[in-house]
Amino acid sequence: MNKGVASAMDGNSRTTAIIKAQIAKYSGIISPEFSKAKKRLIKELVYGIQASKDVKLSSITRVLNEKIALIKTE
Repeated sequence: MNKGVASAMDGNSRTTAIIKAQIAKYSGIISPEFSKAKKRLIKELVYGIQASKDVKLSSITRVLNEKIALIKTE
């Protein structure tokens, strides 16, 4: 891998981390009384909708790139 590609990937990773942190903060503000599991669900849904630019559950789960089967995530 050349330096330009590695640098771009580092920048994308940093941007993704910043966005996820902002979404975590936002989801914490809108769901302070929910359980930890519900807060995580809200955070992942908000991130998935933003990243996939779609509200369909299948699109959101594809963006999350979880190690379990897509149908189980849905």
